[in-house]
Amino acid sequence: MKRPILLSLLCSAGLPAVLLTSLPAAAQVTSNDDALPAAAPTRPESSKKAPPAEAHAEKSKAATPHGTPVRRNSSDISSNKQSQAAPVHAPAAQRVGAPPDVPAAPPRPVVIAPPGVKVPTHPPVPPEEIKPDPKAEGKVEAGPKGLRILFGANSSGMSQPMIDAVREEGKKLARLPTIRVTLWASASGSTEDLSTPRRIALARALVVRSILIREGVATTRIYPRATGLAPSGPNPPDRLDIVAEGSVAAPLSEAQFGTAPRTSTP
Repeated sequence: MKRPILLSLLCSAGLPAVLLTSLPAAAQVTSNDDALPAAAPTRPESSKKAPPAEAHAEKSKAATPHGTPVRRNSSDISSNKQSQAAPVHAPAAQRVGAPPDVPAAPPRPVVIAPPGVKVPTHPPVPPEEIKPDPKAEGKVEAGPKGLRILFGANSSGMSQPMIDAVREEGKKLARLPTIRVTLWASASGSTEDLSTPRRIALARALVVRSILIREGVATTRIYPRATGLAPSGPNPPDRLDIVAEGSVAAPLSEAQFGTAPRTSTP
């Protein structure tokens, strides 16, 4: 009774071992698809779209049974050529045989609406009125292109006759709006102090400029030139020359923007 039991036990224990040793070894491998790099999807060649010409040919073959040729009229061929030569979206000026599009009426003028907020405008401030100086020593002489005003030493004051003469000159220049007016001013002094003659010459030019502006001469036409210490020569050092530049009236643009030819220092 014991032998059959032992044989059955040996067979049950040895048979799986024999089977495992006789079969080839195999391993189980798992992979994570999310960790793999994404690859571009491949499209089959059959799914690629054919060119327009080939697609049109395939459609025509499919429409005609057994591949019979399709007859086309000459008008269809010419219209097809014209449609290819002149695209639909091209401008009218580039279309062959088509005139440009001209509107029936001109466009309406653009009307600019006034600003919503009222902007206050202020007139230009007039220059200060020049009052006569009873102690002023000087006179006015006529020059080839204007007036020459002689001042006293170290002074910019003007007497009443001097002011009246400059006013008359200003009225003449106001009637000539295209002539530039240059005020050449100089003063006496020493080479050791060049600042004082320049300040005195500038004060004289500003006094004469104020008189001309009050008589109607535009500020854009007046050019004060304070040369300061006068060079040695026959001309008196304490002077101011009103020079109307240009023997011929210059254009308004030149008179305003200063492109007329300059005159030499008197």
